Amino acid sequence: MSVASHHLYVHVPFCRLVCAYCDFVTVGGRRAELPRYVDALLGEMSMRPARGELETVYFGGGTPSLLAASAVERVVQEARDRWRSVPVEVTLEANPSQREVPDWSGLRLAGVNRISLGLQSLRDAELRTLARGHTASEARRAYLAARSAGFDNVSIDLIYGIPGQSLADWRGGLRAAIALEPEHLSLYALQLALAPDEWAAPPRSGALRWRRRLAARQQDDLAADQYRLAEDLLDAVGYHHYELSSWARVGRESRHNAAYWARRAYTGIGAGAHSYDGEAIRSWNTGDLDRYLADVETGRQPVTGTERLSEPDRAFEAIALGLRRVEGTSRCAFAAEFGEDPVHRFAPAVEQGCANGLLEVDDDLLRLTPNGRLLANEALLGFLPEAGASRLSEPVREAAAAR
Repeated sequence: MSVASHHLYVHVPFCRLVCAYCDFVTVGGRRAELPRYVDALLGEMSMRPARGELETVYFGGGTPSLLAASAVERVVQEARDRWRSVPVEVTLEANPSQREVPDWSGLRLAGVNRISLGLQSLRDAELRTLARGHTASEARRAYLAARSAGFDNVSIDLIYGIPGQSLADWRGGLRAAIALEPEHLSLYALQLALAPDEWAAPPRSGALRWRRRLAARQQDDLAADQYRLAEDLLDAVGYHHYELSSWARVGRESRHNAAYWARRAYTGIGAGAHSYDGEAIRSWNTGDLDRYLADVETGRQPVTGTERLSEPDRAFEAIALGLRRVEGTSRCAFAAEFGEDPVHRFAPAVEQGCANGLLEVDDDLLRLTPNGRLLANEALLGFLPEAGASRLSEPVREAAAAR
């Protein structure tokens, strides 16, 4: 697979408040260590090979908007220098709380040209349920402030499946979000059932109690209705549904996240970040902040695990990540890489999926049906390389959370 283009993910784990539903590597407080962490990011980047032409940079977290604009500029400039190219898309995730207002103009001057804003809801009752540290009015103010600073490519995150959130509530919140006219929306079902051993960092006891309490009130059928409603509403106002959780104006799809779904090469720097060589090797950094800092500061790469994917694993990921795209997986592209049409290689899974109304096939594409998009994990189980396996791979879970 070609590595002509490359993608850089920068993980910033710091948060003012750590959300109980978050499964990523995060750390509450410790903001005084941000300058030290930025130095470590630059140090790690200097240890990494710079292959291909850098197409995208993505600051994820955590709360990357806690970084000073000057720190963001240092990272972006170092990436430009290392790869000797100017990335087309530089995304930074931001929190809308007025207690941590970013320097929007400074971020734009630093090279950021896309903002992913974690609104999560535009209803105060839902924000309280989620224990978010901002209000609906703060969310709107943050969005408008980013616009006023000149950002013309803004994505917003919303969560559905929140206990107490009716279909009418979701409709109203979604319409309020549409009225803001963002270029991109990422909509996520509130996931509370992830087993503790699948968390990126050790679960906190308070978070586990919070999850159990809310999980008992969730209604799967209602969440499915909310997803269908979102598809209808967003389609009616011209948003292109291009990935299971992602809608965009035409031409405003996330280039960085598309690289994950297409299995392109990317480098991840920062505590807990993952990397992929675009062929078969995955690696990941320690998620322990203290160990990460100590490793980099003593000249050691902070990588704590490496995996060479087998051919069956790579074939499964090609299907699983390809099916996240609404257009589906190209049968021709799969056959060119793996030597066999996926419809033939995975005949039992494809036949069962089609019979259950979850999959459909045409001359070149294998894709999920509208019902299949609601039951994507169920549709994928038959493709797993190990009989009886019940968990999706880490890269597939990562891609599911991409914004």
